[in-house]
Amino acid sequence: MTADDRAWQEQLRKRWTLLRARRNPTGVVTSGMGVMVGDGAEVLVGLDARGDHHLLVPTPIDAPVAEDSQAAYVRIQRSELVVEGYNRIYADVVCHRADLSELFDDILSAILDQLASGTEERPDVVCKQVLDAWRELLRRRGGMLGEDALRGLFGELIILEQILMAADTHDLSVWRGPDRDPHDFRIAKGDLEVKTLGAAGSTVRIHGIEQLEPPADGTLHLVVVRLVADMDGIALPDLVERIRTKVGDRRAFALALARAGYGEADGEHYRDRRFTVTQIAALAVGDGFPRISPSSLVGILPDEVSALSYTLDLSFLLPTALGPASLASLFTKGTPS
Repeated sequence: MTADDRAWQEQLRKRWTLLRARRNPTGVVTSGMGVMVGDGAEVLVGLDARGDHHLLVPTPIDAPVAEDSQAAYVRIQRSELVVEGYNRIYADVVCHRADLSELFDDILSAILDQLASGTEERPDVVCKQVLDAWRELLRRRGGMLGEDALRGLFGELIILEQILMAADTHDLSVWRGPDRDPHDFRIAKGDLEVKTLGAAGSTVRIHGIEQLEPPADGTLHLVVVRLVADMDGIALPDLVERIRTKVGDRRAFALALARAGYGEADGEHYRDRRFTVTQIAALAVGDGFPRISPSSLVGILPDEVSALSYTLDLSFLLPTALGPASLASLFTKGTPS
């Protein structure tokens, strides 16, 4: 996230607070953003009677507006408002879902940054271009998450949050899972591979012979997160929002989530799946650790053998795992050099 992005987001937070205090039950209350377009008219933000957030970009009264209604939750529409006694036409970028307000601020920050730069594009076209770019970034890869994928992502996010808090960092680059790297996390002195277990489970699925192979320049720990289904627990979209406040680049976080298969707009789909974390433990992977890896094989796999996976029983290993007292030290090894 750039300094400009942070500045716009800070301004937006202040404007929403101001507008909530002035909220009108019958109309839209507005506040200027200090960005002028066209004939010198100011870009506004607004809050309507429902509580929906708007970015209002002035357009000529006789000009078309590049509208966008592809999504039900964030749209661009042509709106006519009376502001300071004058009728004006606006390209109205509106978010109809309160749970997407943080993401909407990211989109608005990108729009405001482009409009403030003095682009020669029509202001309404800028709005549509930015929204199209975000939609492509956030588009789900391959449909909704299945149960195993949901649990896997939940476990990775739990560990990401632990690292960000323990290392007192906002650096998202430690998380490599969305990029399909051999291991889910890369920290300064080694890698972490995350697996989740159910309430009473003890087996995990290992995918490929590289997954439990330590990096050449460091160590590898297999981190186990035990998740128990609990209606009073936390849902995946709530965990995402909790972590969003801890990362430095929220756009990069949204993109990483999309690569991991999580669509921000689909959060409600996952809200009824809630978990409580009952255990986090880490096992050092090295000589003597039960695994199939390049260093444990005699020769190489035949060309005809591919996509090797196997089940690993951790029953006898978990009692020897690093517990809470040691995990903080493991997670504070910092970010990769």
